[in-house]
Amino acid sequence: MDAVAPLRRPGLVTFSVVLIYIAGIVDVLLGIAAIFVRYLPEAEADGLVFPVTVVGAAMIIIGLAIVSLASGVARGSRFARGAITILLLVGLVLGIVELVLDPDDGPSGLIGQAVACVVVALPLWIGPGGRFFGRSRS
Repeated sequence: MDAVAPLRRPGLVTFSVVLIYIAGIVDVLLGIAAIFVRYLPEAEADGLVFPVTVVGAAMIIIGLAIVSLASGVARGSRFARGAITILLLVGLVLGIVELVLDPDDGPSGLIGQAVACVVVALPLWIGPGGRFFGRSRS
């Protein structure tokens, strides 16, 4: 009988898991803030109440999904790795929509989301992280 060494999670994957939790919490907070933007007189005057509310609600849902998938990523779930990557990209698209709806805030939030996508997702797909998820889980 061969002794199989337990699978150790690489440090970069652990770092990504921590960042995934942070990204999810930030998405939830930004979604809440976006919903509060609907009460500004400018949003009401421009007819942006409904679109801003929908974008804010979507950001909250995506943030909660990201937080819930973080433990799967920590365990080495390939599904969680793919889902987190997709959700981060969807969050990036919503950041673009938010920038189009409210260009006065500037692109700083969008740039931050893009950097977060690269920093969080890349270690899960390349190097030791990619090998960690590539191993058989029998």
